[in-house]
Amino acid sequence: VKAMWAEIGVDAELRNASASVFFGGDPASPDTFQKFYADVEMYTNNFDGTDPEKYMAEWLCDKIPGPANGWQGQNIPRYCNPDYDKLVSELSRTADLDKRAAIAKQLNDMLTEEGAHIALVHRGDQSSFALTLDGIKMNSWDSQVWNIADWSRKK
Repeated sequence: VKAMWAEIGVDAELRNASASVFFGGDPASPDTFQKFYADVEMYTNNFDGTDPEKYMAEWLCDKIPGPANGWQGQNIPRYCNPDYDKLVSELSRTADLDKRAAIAKQLNDMLTEEGAHIALVHRGDQSSFALTLDGIKMNSWDSQVWNIADWSRKK
């Protein structure tokens, strides 16, 4: 990465923090992802399940970690847009699934178009199971045992 950036005139200092420090959340450490003391950071961020409301709410202005809240908060990139916050509030009051999907797409578009996140890859899920089991359907959106009620032993 550093060499490729140098080719286009971008100087970079690469630092590698231990995962236990980076994700540890120690308010005294300058190397936690909550403090985001960098111009660019890379880590995987996603949501579990099929409803993105909880994930979308992590980007609210009041979720920005800082000294006032002991560096607690999920909005690591410090994205803040009052229009986004209003739309998340609308999502939380909307029950219709098609309307929720439309709002979620709007929210995602705002995050992407305003540079809050850059989706580069979706990591594949790995799983293994006994060849004697039947009915297993892996699902990237839920637990690997989401349909365990449908599993059976092959005869």
